[in-house]
Amino acid sequence: MSEDAPNTPGSPRPPINPAGTSSAPPPPPGYIPAVYVQQPSASGGASKVLIYILFVLLLVSVTLNVYFRGPLKTIANVLTATGPQETAYRPELRDPQSEDRVAVVVVSGTIDGPTAEYCRLAFARLEANPPKAVVLRVESGGGGVTASDQIWHYIKNFRAANPDVPVVASFGGVAASGGYYIAMPCDYIFHERTGITGSIGVLAQVPAFGGLIEMYGVEMNMVIANNSPEKDDANNLFVEWYDEEGNLTEEGSEAVAVLGNLVNDAYETFFTVVKDGRTSMDASITEEDLRAAATGKIFIGEEALDAKLVDAIGYLDEAIAYAAQQAGITGEPEVTVMHEPVPSKLQQFLGLEHGEDGVDLSQITAEDLRQLLGETAAVQLEYRWAGP
Repeated sequence: MSEDAPNTPGSPRPPINPAGTSSAPPPPPGYIPAVYVQQPSASGGASKVLIYILFVLLLVSVTLNVYFRGPLKTIANVLTATGPQETAYRPELRDPQSEDRVAVVVVSGTIDGPTAEYCRLAFARLEANPPKAVVLRVESGGGGVTASDQIWHYIKNFRAANPDVPVVASFGGVAASGGYYIAMPCDYIFHERTGITGSIGVLAQVPAFGGLIEMYGVEMNMVIANNSPEKDDANNLFVEWYDEEGNLTEEGSEAVAVLGNLVNDAYETFFTVVKDGRTSMDASITEEDLRAAATGKIFIGEEALDAKLVDAIGYLDEAIAYAAQQAGITGEPEVTVMHEPVPSKLQQFLGLEHGEDGVDLSQITAEDLRQLLGETAAVQLEYRWAGP
């Protein structure tokens, strides 16, 4: 059969030329192809916007923390400083319409400058909006002499401005030394049966740098003004008081005498505060009773009651009920608790929570070092229970 012969039925199929299938045949004249435009989905667009916002927030967060942490800390603390927070003690029983309010002010941990400032703000708030009664809840082994006395002062001022508002103390696990001191303006003291109180006394801590100075060959040259000859006695507080054999040196004896005057004066202030507070609470308590208890000894539960340092064995709920009764409240009182400020969301976001700032050694200045050395070398007088 010839290759040019027509393809007839039954004849073999001619081979397919691959070159003829490499492109589609041209469209017929006048043909217009259809155009399809795909609209972006709503969810896809929102996802891109969200990713963009998160990226910007991440960039801003990194920038703030790296470059502006110091200034922003100040700004954030100022903008979010709300002072002590007063919240419901029993949220399930809260009655916002009730005017029969008992406010619980909690003092816990070491009593220091920030604790005193918290109490100042707390009682200032209560004075602006007085409750029917106040319960001072103490969970502290004491602390600084000055801070303890400041808190006592704030409570006493509140009492003077609000004589019709009873103030009742409630002692928890530990309410000793400065923790006992601050409760002296109160009308009545409840003490838990397993709690510790007392430790009426003063201790002083003085660092001695004598050996350290000699080790590094530092010589301290000093000139004392003619009219202050006893100034050198105060400076001798920071030398080593004992020789190599453990005997008190002449400088040590002078230092003990100087420091003894300080702690004895602080003790007499403590005892006067206790005497005035306890005898005004209970006329049957005598100075002799209190002198017998004010030896620095600690008392547990019933021992404190027998020593006339507290008025009753009881817990916080009993102290609240007693305060409400003294205020003439009938029925269930509205109880609020005054806490120290909680870090705001902005402070948490910037990592500026109280007590978690840390120390950036690269940012310490000469003034910071002078302040640190000054605090380290200062005599620390404390109304503090030196317990475990």
